[in-house]
Amino acid sequence: MRHTIVTMTRGDGHKIAEWLDYHARLGFDDFQVVLDGDVDGTEELIRSLDVASEVAVHPRAEVGEYYDGLSPEERRHRVQLWREEHAAERASGELRGTDALAWRQHQHFGPLLAPYAAGERGKGWLGLVDVDEFMVLAQHATIGELMAEQTEPRVRFLNFNVDTTGYDASRPVLEQHCRRWSREDLLGHEDARWARRVKSLVRYRCAKLNATVHKINRGQHVVLDPDVARLHHFKMPASSELDIPFTVDDPITART
Repeated sequence: MRHTIVTMTRGDGHKIAEWLDYHARLGFDDFQVVLDGDVDGTEELIRSLDVASEVAVHPRAEVGEYYDGLSPEERRHRVQLWREEHAAERASGELRGTDALAWRQHQHFGPLLAPYAAGERGKGWLGLVDVDEFMVLAQHATIGELMAEQTEPRVRFLNFNVDTTGYDASRPVLEQHCRRWSREDLLGHEDARWARRVKSLVRYRCAKLNATVHKINRGQHVVLDPDVARLHHFKMPASSELDIPFTVDDPITART
């Protein structure tokens, strides 16, 4: 049984080695990395790494608009303009995604997922995990142990943002930041969507991107208790539009 992560990255050369090593140590043995325009030499860096997993790199040309270097406020404004410009296409289903980044993910991920869904890669589990997201296993040593217990074809991991204030790109992410949202604060927030935000692992046969990149697709599923497994989101720069406090000290480290 294989365990695959598909991701899309741009400008993450300073942190992708840590991310790959961490998830390889959890037991993920297959990484499919889409380079959304290589702006910092990430491709060469990945190919030089000694990671105990298969890592395939898929360079893609730049397409659409980008939000590089924008403040969170400027980005939100640009995203709103993009949604207004493409409102009719999104409503009809002709265009997928909530912003230009998500639209590119839908464009690039589909062809990569197709061989898994068609059974050409054998049996396994697949997830769409960003380079600023780290899966946390609280009660299992490896992802294989956790997934061997699952009976549903779609397994969803609840998300918790981590405070990344003061992030230093020259240091490992996990060495710097460990204070995250609490489940209680999410459940009590007026916007219930934050308490339901997930990322999914699905069986290969379900690896068809016909929902959001968070759920991959709809159907029979289980949402894991976050005390069993969860996902920590190290959003950079730290989000400033939400009034959810960071109250839980929850350091995580790579398995040895």
